[in-house]
Amino acid sequence: MTAATDDIDARTPPRRASLAPALGADLLAYVGAAAFVVAAVWHGLTAHYITLAKPPAFNPNAPLDGELHRWFNWFVTTLPQERLDTGIAIAGFLCLVPLAVFVRDLLGRDRVLARIGSAALPTGALLWVTGNLLHLGGRRAAGLMATHHNPIQTVNAILFTVDTIDDAFELAAFAVLGLAALAFAGAAINGPMGNRAVTRAWCGWSLLLGAVLLALSGADAAAAGSLTDLLLPATAALLLPVWLVWTGRLLRAATAAQARHRA
Repeated sequence: MTAATDDIDARTPPRRASLAPALGADLLAYVGAAAFVVAAVWHGLTAHYITLAKPPAFNPNAPLDGELHRWFNWFVTTLPQERLDTGIAIAGFLCLVPLAVFVRDLLGRDRVLARIGSAALPTGALLWVTGNLLHLGGRRAAGLMATHHNPIQTVNAILFTVDTIDDAFELAAFAVLGLAALAFAGAAINGPMGNRAVTRAWCGWSLLLGAVLLALSGADAAAAGSLTDLLLPATAALLLPVWLVWTGRLLRAATAAQARHRA
């Protein structure tokens, strides 16, 4: 019986089983990074009216209802691209949810800051996803109401409320995501110097990402639109994708090293 068991164990390849988690984490990181870059570029194209028609100019001397009707007729044409762009960004944020567990294990699941980061990262991601799902549903409802016989100023007030609620969700999401990045950086910095799974450069990038996310949350809270317009593209197109790819590569390297050690 013992000889048969030993023969089975000898034929079982341990390396594939140990590498599988890293391959999954690496894929999540790359998919998330690509989603954020595509969403950021698409948002930039729509924000500069490259893939969309420009909104109609507002005439202050014309009746308000008529001007709102003209604006909402344009607004409805923007919704399909907005849904697709936001859907891609949602896919990127959803990749952060399972990735948090891999990062916690990379830094050491027994460390308090690593645990805090692994709880904060999916929380912030799900806050953003929830707010934007409500945002998409509310804007679609406003578009439908605007194209039917409904008081147009009431529809405009509803749209304003929906946008304000989404801003609150995003404010909270960016703050929690910033705390997650700072917690991960703190867990790595406080790790044993002789057994570092990550580099100091990764720690520095995580600190930068966390600081910018907190600044973005603060800009949303202060309604500083110009600062938000500067920080948001930089975060979505550069800081977060680089962090994701970098983290994925570290996860792959750490798991490969563990596989070599077990072999």
